[in-house]
Amino acid sequence: MTLDMPVDAVLRGDTRRMTFRPIRHDDLSLMHCWLNDPAVVKWWEGVDVSWPAVVRRYGSGHSAAIEHWIALLEGDPFGWAQCYCAADVADEEAYHWHGHLVLRETAGIDYLVGEPAWRKRGTGSAMIRAFVRDVVFARHPEWAFAAAGPFEANVASWRALENAGFRRRTVLDDEDGTCLLMVASRGDFQE
Repeated sequence: MTLDMPVDAVLRGDTRRMTFRPIRHDDLSLMHCWLNDPAVVKWWEGVDVSWPAVVRRYGSGHSAAIEHWIALLEGDPFGWAQCYCAADVADEEAYHWHGHLVLRETAGIDYLVGEPAWRKRGTGSAMIRAFVRDVVFARHPEWAFAAAGPFEANVASWRALENAGFRRRTVLDDEDGTCLLMVASRGDFQE
C-alpha cells in the first residue's frame, strides 16, 4: 500500500488529508493483519487476535459502547482508533482511572498505526490529535477529557500522546504492568 501524503506534512501536524470512518466488515482482514504484527502484539496485553476474535471484537456484532474507526491518509487505511465513555467500561478498560478522572466526562481512546511504513514518522501523534479533535470531541459534546493508559515501557505510544497534546496525569499499576494515565482536555483541541 502506498500512501501519498507527504511525510513532512504529517510531521508538521498537517492532518487536513487525514480522515476517519467507522470500521466496516471489509476492514477486518486488515485489522487482523495489523493486530498480528509482532510490533503490535507486544503491547496488546495478551488479547486474542485470532480471526474469530477480531470479527467478534471489531465486526458488526461488537459492543455499541465502543466506537471503532479506521484512519485514512488520502483515502488509504493506515491505522485504527477507538473511543468510548470511560464510565461505560469502568469495569474493563478504565477501572484503574477511578479517583483520577470524572469517568462520565472522559473518553477513553486506544489507537495503532497499522502500516509499518508509517510508524516512527510522527504519524501516530498526528492521527491521535486529529482523532481526538475530529471524532472524540466533535461528535461527543458531553466529553470534557480524553484519556489513554499506555504501558510505561511503550515509550513510542506515550510520546505520541505527548506530541498530540496529552499530559501525564499519574502512574498506575495495572495487572499487566505499569501504565501512564495520559489526559487531554477539550480546551487543548480547540483551534
